[in-house]
Amino acid sequence: MANGDACNLAEKLAVPHKALLDMGGVTMLDRVLQAVEGCPRVHGTIVSCRPGGPIARYLGGRVPLAGPDDPTFLGGIAEAFRVLPDMQRGMLVTCDMPLLTADAVRYFAQEAAQSPAADVVYGMVDVHLTRQKYPETHRTAIHLREGKYTAAGLSIVSRRFIEECGPHLMEAFHARKSKIAMAKMLGYGFLVRLALGTLTLKQIRDRAEELLQGEVAVVSIPYPECGFDVDSHRDLVAARAALARVQSAC
Repeated sequence: MANGDACNLAEKLAVPHKALLDMGGVTMLDRVLQAVEGCPRVHGTIVSCRPGGPIARYLGGRVPLAGPDDPTFLGGIAEAFRVLPDMQRGMLVTCDMPLLTADAVRYFAQEAAQSPAADVVYGMVDVHLTRQKYPETHRTAIHLREGKYTAAGLSIVSRRFIEECGPHLMEAFHARKSKIAMAKMLGYGFLVRLALGTLTLKQIRDRAEELLQGEVAVVSIPYPECGFDVDSHRDLVAARAALARVQSAC
């Protein structure tokens, strides 16, 4: 998923898109592609990006593209399903996870396969794993009874869900950064319990199914790199340092 415009970080560093940031001599986008394509359970890769934009020009046809007229998050997903008419469920992978590995992708794919009827499979990571391995970066987490989790950049959605329930997904996506919008959508009581850390993972999943009108499954991924993405210059420095450590150990 590289459907957005250049973010503040990309503009500050004078690159046309965040996905094209250099990560140890390889672009962040190529590192993500290498991890995804290294998973035997993935039967094809497609990059969602702006038609004729910097990502499309950079790839130059070496990877199939989904170039939606609709620049929204949902538009990119819907276009990928249109381009691949035989695909019934697709794995969404964000373009800003330079530390992602094929092993992590394979684990998520294997666990998601245990819920074949799920319209949405959402990946989460125990935030302590990510903070322990990458202490230089800051991660936002939610506190549940089972522990503290941060969102992974991996998820799976079904064709049926995108075609029939897409507006519900966009409503949740747009509300994610507004406390007022989240309160209206989830309910104040639910948000209070979430803030107090008294909700269970099942209660979160059940509420998500009500809102999204589809079957939801959650996978806890024991790979800390799945909880690490590059949103700031601090994240970029941490990612480059982590890659340097890996390369020096080889």
